[in-house]
Amino acid sequence: MSKRWAVLIVALITGLTFSPILRVQTAAPQAAGGEARKWNNIPPRKSAYAGKKSSPAPRRDLSGIWDAAGLDAGIQVNGAFEHPALLPQKGGGAEGGREAGAGAEGGRLDETGIEHPLPYTPVGLAALKANKPSGPGVRQVPAALSNDPLDQCDPIGFPRMELYELRTIELVQTANRVIFLNGWYGNWRIIWTDGRELPKDPELRWNGYSVGKWLDDYTFIVETVGLNARTWLDHAGRPHSEDLRVEERFHRVDHDNMELTVTIDDPKMYTQPWLGVNKFPLHLLPSDFDIPELLCSPLDMAEYNRQISNAVLPSRPKK
Repeated sequence: MSKRWAVLIVALITGLTFSPILRVQTAAPQAAGGEARKWNNIPPRKSAYAGKKSSPAPRRDLSGIWDAAGLDAGIQVNGAFEHPALLPQKGGGAEGGREAGAGAEGGRLDETGIEHPLPYTPVGLAALKANKPSGPGVRQVPAALSNDPLDQCDPIGFPRMELYELRTIELVQTANRVIFLNGWYGNWRIIWTDGRELPKDPELRWNGYSVGKWLDDYTFIVETVGLNARTWLDHAGRPHSEDLRVEERFHRVDHDNMELTVTIDDPKMYTQPWLGVNKFPLHLLPSDFDIPELLCSPLDMAEYNRQISNAVLPSRPKK
């Protein structure tokens, strides 16, 4: 067996142990007979509740544990759901291209040719080219060459927590705020509903400053500013500036279903606002659903990089 194949096989086996994404997906299987475990639960696939009838939605209430269909669509590994960094799949639509990873060969300088391109400004395009995602996507590079902040266990930040690895979230509603709890990377946010205005010149934060209000009895709108520009918007390396403004729209369809729409507005990087997710389905889970701990450990990440990322660097031609 050649040394190259031996390295690849060892890398694959080690990856099954250290890969944070794979470890999360397999950490908490359903118990035998379809009965869910009491700890470290995994939500059912979307097909398990698709088409089921639900009772009417409660008025002005977002509270609950919500399944963001992570294993079906919420992971968004190719970039924000509405703008995957993939080339159109021959003989198939956008959904098929997403599933098959069309255009995931990487190596491209920019995103020319993807099916749903983004409206970059010259500054935005330059910032995009400086970011090196590990893909899969048209611009992917080998993991060891990526400069993704998450590879160092930096905070995932907002809105990337909704445009990448959107899995199970919990919303806790009080008299003056909504608390957003996200098990992936242990994220939490405060969305103030006490009527305060957003800060005019905020000290930048990883998750920004958020205020929310009810548009009607079933639609809750959140505005967020003051976001640290060191974060990426998604897994395809889309950039943002400190002037980024994000709108979230939570629409309660009925008791068991809600839709999330995220709009990106950053005139420095993009010539017009664009949708990251549009009416993305969220499904209410039982109140005793236990969300697993999905944290990024710097020690585990360093070991993963040592055994996987740095071990399979492409060979350099001899001089």
